[in-house]
Amino acid sequence: MSFSVWIGRHRSRLPTGVEGLCALGAVVAATALSSATVFALGSQPPPASAPAAPPPASAPAAAGSSVPGKLAPGQMTPMAPIDLQRRAEEEAELAAQQAAAAKAEAARAAAMKKPGAQWYRGNLVTLNASEPNAGFKAVWQFERSAGNDIRLTLDETRKVGPQRGTVLIIGQKALITHEMTLARVGSLMAAVDGPTLLLNLTLRMLERGVPDGPRSVGRERVISVKDVQNAIVVETPSAQGLFLQPWQLTGKVTRKGGAIDFDLLLVSRSRTDPKASNNTVLRGSWRNEEKTPPVFGDDLSLKGWMLYAISGVSKEVNRQPSIVHQAIPREGFATLGELRKAIELGWPGQPDAVYRKKP
Repeated sequence: MSFSVWIGRHRSRLPTGVEGLCALGAVVAATALSSATVFALGSQPPPASAPAAPPPASAPAAAGSSVPGKLAPGQMTPMAPIDLQRRAEEEAELAAQQAAAAKAEAARAAAMKKPGAQWYRGNLVTLNASEPNAGFKAVWQFERSAGNDIRLTLDETRKVGPQRGTVLIIGQKALITHEMTLARVGSLMAAVDGPTLLLNLTLRMLERGVPDGPRSVGRERVISVKDVQNAIVVETPSAQGLFLQPWQLTGKVTRKGGAIDFDLLLVSRSRTDPKASNNTVLRGSWRNEEKTPPVFGDDLSLKGWMLYAISGVSKEVNRQPSIVHQAIPREGFATLGELRKAIELGWPGQPDAVYRKKP
């Protein structure tokens, strides 16, 4: 399996389709709406034709305050002029953004109704990957709970050392890890992004190869799809993978009880050599346990687990201001329920002790 395809860290851009972490229900496509400036509308000055009211008899006609910045009795602060054109432009821009967001949401909802979108509802997916020449071999298991939390189990062999352990992604705010061994120190987000990008690619390819959905798969089905015009882009909130056109997908899917095994080969153009190609092998199994989805209960003890906040950090990427997501170590909670309650209260915005004091 070739991993020479470009995979890069980038600013936060949530997937706008049904793929990505949204594929496992963890991320929903969103369009940020910028708020228009709010103008304070005070009393309007009297019309020019209205006679000015005479000052009180007890006060001078042009009374003013002798103290700089202090108003005299009866004196009003002049109201700043309202830029009606500017306000109209901002209201029009906000309306356009709201319309675009509504259109994107409608498109997403329509896409989710198509049979092929059922591939993204899988809640038990195992993915095998290997690249013998690079000394790489991995088995990744993804589980999605009914509450859209994700458990990723890694078992990887690399030249630089093993990488294995369990990661729970809770509410898109927290990563908690258990018995985690990283091939490179400080690479937790990369350890999560790599498998997730290939999962996203697998689900996208299953959708393209079997557009009528998993229910249409019988004992065995052969897949053959090619595209000479469109590249494949897969994303997580903190990374992006690109597979250049022209590309071709071949392989088969086979139903085995409640699971569907897949054995796929994606051949795409190399980024570094236009005459060469990348071969990406995607093998594993897909399952959707609708009646008995995985459960990560509130009573799960987090003793021995490490807690990290998923935090966006401003950085410059390719000479452009970007938000890069990082895993920031935080003090642990006793149970998964305590962590979920803290997230409901706004964690990780304040020190962890603040959330422990709240009911």
